[in-house]
Amino acid sequence: MNPKVLFVDDDDKVLSAIYRNFRDRYRLDLASGGPQALRAMEEHGPYAVVVADMAMPGMNGIAFLKKAQVLAPDTVRVMLTGHPGPLTLMEAINNGQVFRFLAKPCPLEDLAAAVDAGVRQHNLATAEKELLERTLAGSLGAMMEILEPLDPGLFRSARVLAERAVKVAQALEVPDLWPITVAALYSPLWLLPLPPSARVDAEPDPVSAGLQAAALARVAGLIQAIPRLEGVAQIIARLAPGPGEPPIGTAILRALLDFRAVELRVQSIPVALEELRLRGGRYDPAVLAALAGVLGLRPGGD
Repeated sequence: MNPKVLFVDDDDKVLSAIYRNFRDRYRLDLASGGPQALRAMEEHGPYAVVVADMAMPGMNGIAFLKKAQVLAPDTVRVMLTGHPGPLTLMEAINNGQVFRFLAKPCPLEDLAAAVDAGVRQHNLATAEKELLERTLAGSLGAMMEILEPLDPGLFRSARVLAERAVKVAQALEVPDLWPITVAALYSPLWLLPLPPSARVDAEPDPVSAGLQAAALARVAGLIQAIPRLEGVAQIIARLAPGPGEPPIGTAILRALLDFRAVELRVQSIPVALEELRLRGGRYDPAVLAALAGVLGLRPGGD
């Protein structure tokens, strides 16, 4: 099947020429500006490659590619520009992670060669990512099956936690769900060694807080040593209270871990959610609102 490619340019003549010359080579979508292209990525993606003009009114190519990177990090980004100065190149590389630059006017064969190279890069990256995720998911599943008899309830909660974490992250439009899912599934690894008194959902005493922090640091350190799991390790390491705003994955997992503990204690989803709301700024309000939606509750109550 031909690769799926999105071209973005505010010049209709350019888009028409691209369509005439490349419609048989790629599965083409065309957009006349950044906002339209972002909608296309949301509604018709994923794309292997997106090619964007630099000089577009309203949202220039760098601004668009920066948003495109967040929306679809696996899509390879190519920029067309008339007179790229050093600052433009630097900003595009740093903020948009541009794969190739092409000077306008660009010969069609050069454009096709750049897109083909982008498709190859996309295929390599996605194949490697899929292999890694499947390998790690299989290894994690096997490990969980071995450890589950030690505390079946804890491991059941981890699966519930992971399912909810994915739904909350999707509601918050978090682009990369996999690290959050894996961090949730790893939760028994840092909770299992703790005595029940140290797993409480209320504010822990100094001894329990110290045990929790040590367990989190130990597991985060182990995960940090596994290639490509740095993001998972960061989510786990920041679960312990500390200065600064935590990553969104940590904010989600922190709220869901405590919510699950309260839910099991009070045996009521609405009451558990209200208890978390009453804890005064301990959790990200956007996360609690998304959790309420996932659970079928109103954002401000049951």
